[in-house]
Amino acid sequence: MRSVMSESLRTADWVNKGAKAKGDEDPLFYNGSQYTKHMKNPQHTFANPRDIGHVLGRHGILAWGFALACVVTSTFAQSDVGPAWQPGELASTTQTDDHQEVRKLLRQAKYTAALSWIDRSLAKKPRDPQMLFWQAFIYEQTGQADKALPVYLGLTQDYPELAEPHNNLGVLYAAKGDYNRAKESFEAALRDNPSYAAAHENLGDVLLHLAQQSYARASSLDPKHRTAAQKVERLKPALELSQSKP
Repeated sequence: MRSVMSESLRTADWVNKGAKAKGDEDPLFYNGSQYTKHMKNPQHTFANPRDIGHVLGRHGILAWGFALACVVTSTFAQSDVGPAWQPGELASTTQTDDHQEVRKLLRQAKYTAALSWIDRSLAKKPRDPQMLFWQAFIYEQTGQADKALPVYLGLTQDYPELAEPHNNLGVLYAAKGDYNRAKESFEAALRDNPSYAAAHENLGDVLLHLAQQSYARASSLDPKHRTAAQKVERLKPALELSQSKP
């Protein structure tokens, strides 16, 4: 089974609509303090100005322009003095140098240095989902699954629309032998993103283990019936592959 190290957590909505293949900008991502799930693609937010002019006329355009200016002014004002950001709300902050530095360190597998950056960043913004995800991933990669699991679990509760935390949480459950919870986690990841290949593979691995348990139980309850025992034997090569690292 495999965990993922996502460099930029994304909701599945934008990815599954094929915008990525078309080369459109990606407006749906968590890059630290910015959460723009509900932001529309900038390329498609407004109609063609000529179409607007045709519909509104000269006076309508002036009124529309004034209203737009008010909205823009209000937006900038809110970004300066607005309330603290909450999950699900649109925030106008941008990706920070901390995120860029952590991403670079993770690419180099410099986990100790990356974790120091993450801890400093979380001291300022403790609910930053990208930093929390990276923190849990580093814990997982450095043999600290007991620390990684509650962080992933918290992310699945606070940001249930993100597939990656569900997937990585499922990997940890599977490593503990808790295949039913692992199955639930992978299924949750696939509800968020039906095109998530890693979660599909991990779910298949978990189903293999659950099948092995059921066949073994059947064989112990009815030893004379050899079919279940034969199935257990035939599953062994696939089970060994499921436990190997990619």
